[in-house]
Amino acid sequence: MTTTPILAKHVSAVDMSNVTTCASANPETGKLLAYPLLDWLRFVLASVVVWTHEGIVLPGPINGGLAVEVFLALSGWLIGGILIRTTPAELPRFFYNRSTRIWPPYLATAVLLYTFAAVKDGIDAGWLKYLFYDMTFTHYTFTRFPQALSEMPLGGTGNHFWSISVEEQFYLFAPLIMLLLPFGRKIWLWASIAGVLLVVQSQFAAIALGVMAAIAHSRYPIATGTVRRHAVLAAISVLLLALAWHWNVPPIRAIFALTMVLTLTIPARRGRVGMLAGAISYPLYLNHWAAGFMIQFVMRYIPMSHPAEQALSYLNAILVAFVAWYLIDRQMLARRGRWYSPTLGQVCQSAAYGLLVIGLTGGFLLLLMDR
Repeated sequence: MTTTPILAKHVSAVDMSNVTTCASANPETGKLLAYPLLDWLRFVLASVVVWTHEGIVLPGPINGGLAVEVFLALSGWLIGGILIRTTPAELPRFFYNRSTRIWPPYLATAVLLYTFAAVKDGIDAGWLKYLFYDMTFTHYTFTRFPQALSEMPLGGTGNHFWSISVEEQFYLFAPLIMLLLPFGRKIWLWASIAGVLLVVQSQFAAIALGVMAAIAHSRYPIATGTVRRHAVLAAISVLLLALAWHWNVPPIRAIFALTMVLTLTIPARRGRVGMLAGAISYPLYLNHWAAGFMIQFVMRYIPMSHPAEQALSYLNAILVAFVAWYLIDRQMLARRGRWYSPTLGQVCQSAAYGLLVIGLTGGFLLLLMDR
């Protein structure tokens, strides 16, 4: 499939003030079409996570865990689509873009959470261990339940960081496979990877399925925007959701996550409201815990019913997410095009791999010490 560059004002989901400049300076903007429904999907998924953490019970298998799996399938689909059109020479830019998108908001949230935990409960071995995991993106690799709930700061408040570690590790391993292996962009390879991950019920399965679909789509268009094609995809999604309702097992959820993404991957012009909704989804996912703590503090002085607390907490989470996006995400992404250089991209690339190596080495040593 051949893609055409999209209009700059429909590319960026985070820089509302200077979109044209950022898009023209970033070669990745022309590697994907614009999919406006995916902006709203991100916002809905982040909201489902917030609602689940607020104790709101949604129908059937719909919960924060399923929402994160859809998030992961979406990442595989989009990043896979970018990597298909990326050359080895462009890797510094790829890693620079991932680093400047993921790291600053994540680091700000982690600093806030661990500082608050240190002030509230002090610093102990669990605080240090999970800070190490979170700063090296190995949270998913080494966190084990139910032990973790008694060790993690603030009673496991930062447990949602596991998904960030999954995405970060994917960003590191996928380019090695797709760009350095002669068969790295073959459908059969990623189908095999996804199949193994489905069998072992790994959270990486949804991402691998997304990459597989992106490769397949580049050769045999799947999400074309035609009504009949997306009606079939929607019917498959409904069927898989019904199956998950009765057999809520990881493989069914992961495949549902992929079909849900493909159903909504309809090329069109992106609207500003939808772009903003998609933009604040990441800070909403990261920072909703802080909004909840704020409402709990208010409730010490202003009692309210539990439904009112949940509603107010959600609205506050959206407000906190908007502020975090405006102060961090928006400022960073509005300027990163001017800051980029191949050397800086290589530094980001080395730092990303270096952190993972440190995290894996330290994590295995901690496991040996625990034994």
